[in-house]
Amino acid sequence: MTLNDLQSQLIPQIEASLKAKINAFDFNHTNQLKRMITYQMGWSADGAHDGGGKRIRPFLSLLCAGACKDQIEMAMPAAMAIEFLHNFTLIHDDIQDKSPLRHGKPTLWKKWGIAQAINAGDALFAIAQMTILKLADTTNEHICNLAASEFNQVCLHLTQGQYLDIAFESLDNVDIKTYLNMIEGKTAALIAFSTHVGGLAAGQTKDFLDLLSAYGKCLGMAFQIQDDFLGVWGDPLVTGKSTASDLLTRKKSLPILYGLENCPEFQDQWQKVPITAEYVLEMAKTLEICGAKKYVVTKAKEYTGRAFEILGQLFPKRNTYAVALKELTHDLLNRNA
Repeated sequence: MTLNDLQSQLIPQIEASLKAKINAFDFNHTNQLKRMITYQMGWSADGAHDGGGKRIRPFLSLLCAGACKDQIEMAMPAAMAIEFLHNFTLIHDDIQDKSPLRHGKPTLWKKWGIAQAINAGDALFAIAQMTILKLADTTNEHICNLAASEFNQVCLHLTQGQYLDIAFESLDNVDIKTYLNMIEGKTAALIAFSTHVGGLAAGQTKDFLDLLSAYGKCLGMAFQIQDDFLGVWGDPLVTGKSTASDLLTRKKSLPILYGLENCPEFQDQWQKVPITAEYVLEMAKTLEICGAKKYVVTKAKEYTGRAFEILGQLFPKRNTYAVALKELTHDLLNRNA
């Protein structure tokens, strides 16, 4: 089977499992809260998937489990927990970043207000915690306890990364090395756990799991750097965000930090307040001329190359799932949304 075949097979399984988990909880007199959660998860009123997330993280977990043991069922609770946690972080990120749109739709706080959006995010966090514990049913108590402990460590890394991201907004000088450390916690940590826990559920050794984590970390770094690229040069009709959204919001992403460190003309442009929607196109062009675009692409390729190297060490004899992991790694670098 190809990557597309596995996506056609596994993504609906992930989707059905996520819906079943949400529907298993009794929301009683809080049906509106359930509606908010299902909206965030990308489900329309009739339950259809209407273009929310791509379920990349849980898909990665299942692929890693399959590549290790040619089975995916044992990793499904972890895959679901990761997706619930990811959506919890998105809700809070959108509030903290004051983002009005995600995937071309109003964000949860924009639609229902900040206070209730926080409640919905907290509910998803609790659901994620309860879901990871279901690994006891598909694996064993030892693996479940280990996964739950590591899951909470990832939660801490995510909040640390988000803290730094917000702190950067008020700092005049943020160097690129510090920024890369930040995205390692905010983005790469959850993807690294996604790959790691697939192998953990499949009963792999510590050395093997460390390699799976390293693969996920490299993939996560490349994924975030590609996001940074799209935040300046992405097509808003595809990304669902405003043109050059990171420039408009003055987000210190990788291309912007490169420009601030290396381009006096961009430094002058950055000092102008406010930055208008018309002006960001000129700023994006300046970044491209000064080499920021090339730098970001090169950096993403470095991490992706390392991810490919580790995959080769992990799965020298590739089964269907391992081949799909290689295809997915390539596709994530070349995505446009």
